[in-house]
Amino acid sequence: MKSLNKNAVIIFTKYPEEGEVKTRIARTMGKKFASEFYKICAEHIFAEVLNIKSKKAALYLFYHERSDKEKIKAWTNSEFHLRVQKGNNIGEKMCNAFKKVFSELIPSGEEGQQKAVLIGTDLPDISSKIITDAISALEDSDIVIGPSTDGGYYLIGMKKLYGELFTNIEWSTSTVFEKTLKKIKNLDLNFGVLPELTDIDTEEDLKTWLNKTSSPKIKPVRAAIESFCLSFQVKA
Repeated sequence: MKSLNKNAVIIFTKYPEEGEVKTRIARTMGKKFASEFYKICAEHIFAEVLNIKSKKAALYLFYHERSDKEKIKAWTNSEFHLRVQKGNNIGEKMCNAFKKVFSELIPSGEEGQQKAVLIGTDLPDISSKIITDAISALEDSDIVIGPSTDGGYYLIGMKKLYGELFTNIEWSTSTVFEKTLKKIKNLDLNFGVLPELTDIDTEEDLKTWLNKTSSPKIKPVRAAIESFCLSFQVKA
């Protein structure tokens, strides 16, 4: 089904099955803690993205396992265009997601250029404002990217597919953002950089985040995470 928009927001997610999400947190804090924490973060991001609906953006959720479609639909209340991730690694999956979405958006023309941004679900600091700022940044830039504190990136956006940005990268390492930025510059593309956010992958990441002062805009999710951590007797 074709989208009726020129803008799109893509979320990459997994169904919050114990043992299948936040595996590095699960190693030290347990599978139940990891899956519940992931669920809180993901639902916060879903809510923030749904706030963008009035701004004429098509909302896509690319999920990990084809067999999880019905569970994903029930979990998210099917308010997204649901698509399955395809590829052998995260780079291939992101590339294929952009390719799929661009094929479904209205082609660019006199009324404006199509734009798409992609985010993950590990970011309690994400907000609808950051996402709409990313879309707006693409008015003047070919690429927009949001660095994370672990050396990766939490958001990438573009007006057309640049597949080179997703190849020959050592994913899940501290050099992902640096190497991607180098590729962007080598392609002589205009780019915008968003504020740095914390990608919570480990118990140490979580405790560092809990000790950090957060934006007032994310107070509800911070309160939910703090309450959840207390229920597991987790202290910063």
